[in-house]
Amino acid sequence: MINKSEANTSRNHPLNFVVGAYIQPILVAYLQQGGRLSPLADAAAVNDLWMINPPETIAVEDYFRLFLSASELLKDPLLGIKAGQSAGLENFDVLGEALTNLRTKSLTLGHALHQMMTLERLVHRLGTSRIESGGGNIRLIWRAHFQQHKAARLVCESVIAGIIHLAEQLTGRLIPVMEVCFVHARPADYHEAEYQQGFRAQCRFSQSHNSIMFAADVLAWPLKNIARPSVADSTAGQVVEQVKNHVGKNLLNSPKLPQIAAILGQSERSLQRQLKQQGTSYQQLLADVRLHHAQDYLQYSNLSILQISQLLGFREQSSFNHFFLRGSGLSPKKWQEVNRAGAGSN
Repeated sequence: MINKSEANTSRNHPLNFVVGAYIQPILVAYLQQGGRLSPLADAAAVNDLWMINPPETIAVEDYFRLFLSASELLKDPLLGIKAGQSAGLENFDVLGEALTNLRTKSLTLGHALHQMMTLERLVHRLGTSRIESGGGNIRLIWRAHFQQHKAARLVCESVIAGIIHLAEQLTGRLIPVMEVCFVHARPADYHEAEYQQGFRAQCRFSQSHNSIMFAADVLAWPLKNIARPSVADSTAGQVVEQVKNHVGKNLLNSPKLPQIAAILGQSERSLQRQLKQQGTSYQQLLADVRLHHAQDYLQYSNLSILQISQLLGFREQSSFNHFFLRGSGLSPKKWQEVNRAGAGSN
């Protein structure tokens, strides 16, 4: 899995590490697809306890071996994307704590990204980030330190997906990415729909850098304090926000009331009652979230209207067109023309 020269490179440089908590997104993605820990431990040359309770830091070599072993056991070359989408603030150690604190200070996504780059070296030595701006857009570039390694595709796709997912956790909104670039070549098993679903953006390969591009305006989005309340402290108003958060995360699959109620650990009837007390309903919240995210994507992404409709869970673009016209008073195309022109004149 890792050749001798690659293993010696990481072994001879003790500062090549990742924090132990960084393996958790890999394990979550692996287990969600039916993987079993014991075969993975054997393949990665570690024991089960090492994975369940990893040391504070682990060698890059061990991290690569675990990632490659999990992907090969599942026969899933897209495990990197899924691991990135499974990452939470708790997986970023000191960085996660710092970003969590930012959410209580009315700061923006731009502040969070700069904090991430400042503290990145405390979390791993897999690569470094920087931001470039131009033409009203921002490009976050991630330079991998092991770009020629066999694990590079998994790691780079995981990092890019993880940054997007982290930004969405911090803002409470789907991030309308304009473009994702990778240094590695287009995979032989490449399927556009799977990558589009994973990154919600157009993906380009064999580029000079690994990067994410989005509109500069997105950096000004405020961070949202989405600390999860305890069951005892939960109120109907908080439940509304919880429903909206979970609906936003699952729009692609057209989430239904029973699914969201189960996620929140409630019965359908109880959830409906609490929403009614707040003067709303599940269908209204679903429509509100869809419309809000549709407007973000139409204004700030490079996806076609058809692609946006699919990401929001509509089977046909015509259904999305009717929904958007009813909610905004304009067709998606006309709304996009008006708002992109307005943004450009500011």
